[in-house]
Amino acid sequence: MRFIGGLLVLLGLHLLPTALTQGAEDYFARCQRLYQQGALESAQATCELALKSDPGHQPSLLLLARIHLERGDLDRAESYLGQLGDEPEAKLLRARILLQRGRAAEVLKLSLPPGPEANLLTAMALKALRRYEEALRLAQNLPPTPEARLFLAQLHLALGQPQEGLKILGPTLAERLERGRLLLFLGKPQEAIPLLEGLLPQLAAEPRMQSEVLSLLVLAYLGQGQLSQGQAALKQLSALENLPARFLAWAWPWLLVILLYLLLVLLGESRIEPVRTLEVVEDPLPGPGSLYLTLLGSLLLALLLAAFLGKTLFANALALITPYQKELILPSFYLFYGLLLFASLLLQRPFRKRLSALLGPWSSWIEGFWVGPALVLLLFLYGWIRDTLGLGTLPLNLLAFLGLALMEPFFRGLVPLVLKERYKDLHPYLAVLLFALAVPGPTFLLILLGTGLLWAKERVEGTLGLALGWVVAGVILALFPALWLRAF
Repeated sequence: MRFIGGLLVLLGLHLLPTALTQGAEDYFARCQRLYQQGALESAQATCELALKSDPGHQPSLLLLARIHLERGDLDRAESYLGQLGDEPEAKLLRARILLQRGRAAEVLKLSLPPGPEANLLTAMALKALRRYEEALRLAQNLPPTPEARLFLAQLHLALGQPQEGLKILGPTLAERLERGRLLLFLGKPQEAIPLLEGLLPQLAAEPRMQSEVLSLLVLAYLGQGQLSQGQAALKQLSALENLPARFLAWAWPWLLVILLYLLLVLLGESRIEPVRTLEVVEDPLPGPGSLYLTLLGSLLLALLLAAFLGKTLFANALALITPYQKELILPSFYLFYGLLLFASLLLQRPFRKRLSALLGPWSSWIEGFWVGPALVLLLFLYGWIRDTLGLGTLPLNLLAFLGLALMEPFFRGLVPLVLKERYKDLHPYLAVLLFALAVPGPTFLLILLGTGLLWAKERVEGTLGLALGWVVAGVILALFPALWLRAF
């Protein structure tokens, strides 16, 4: 009997791992079904039961890593992948984690297993690095899965070809959302609005996608002048997102600069002696108030002209702040703004009589041929670091540069002259900050450019050469291929 009992114990010890593995396989099969149905929480719990049966069960580890990746828990996903070594699918998931962490360059260094998913991930990395043409060549041969179709549509948008993206998209929720986005960007809000409205009831379990839909609807409604619907969509969006925090994340550089400007103005005003306000001057300069009124009037009129242009081209009065559309409208806005500021110098007598002094000697135009390349170099150096800091740049368009050239007599000529009269040695700092505040754009870049141009103006004793420098810089950049311009 002891012999038979011993045999049974040995047989049980031999069969126990097989039974545990079989239990893990059953749990994994259920987990996979739940995952395919989109029930991520239930799938996660079931896969964790599979790991209790067999802690080294590779299919469950891989699926759990994928579930946590889709839920945005990258640290947990990495912890599961760490148990898998050089498993081919684990490499693909590591590439996805790197992409979500913004480390696209590292994806290109991975030895991914050959196949469609590896090609898709490589194309995604190339797109993140703004190597759009290479990404397109790789992505065009991918099987038409929903993820590949969605990526290809977004890639076409990045290349300025949203119409091509529309032809690719399929029927999934994410693709319908992208279709609504592309229709809005193409200037077809009448088609985009019903599509996006129809999506909203189906996205109750997808708050991220719901926020995207509501953001697009706010732009579409307000751009169409449908204020009540726009306000209702904005109210719904505020329930999903912290809109003040979102605004601060976008506008904090400008708010920081305006605070600094106000502090410097208060300091300057505190240093003005009361007796100075009674001085009688035969030909007084216009005061800062005249500058501010001129700036505000020109800015508002330029915004109205840009809104009219957006409404005409895209049926969207908010085209100036709408992705894709703003790339086409913003250069015209800069041109309008520059023309209006230059016209203010011509039309207002106190400004007009000083225009020749602001422009400087006509011989100074030759200085533009070194100012232009210097501006290009400055823009390149800024572009080299701006991605790391998450900053924007100017529209690298000749129209925008013409507008900035027309602004030079005002911002580098009249503004320092007026501010020096009132605030003395503070005027260079105030002039640089006012340029960054009054010109919509990347605040830190405008401070950098304003500082350099103010120094150049003192060197060349006029703004004519600076204005020509902008034109030269615009012509140089217009000769660069699109691939090179992305370095800026």
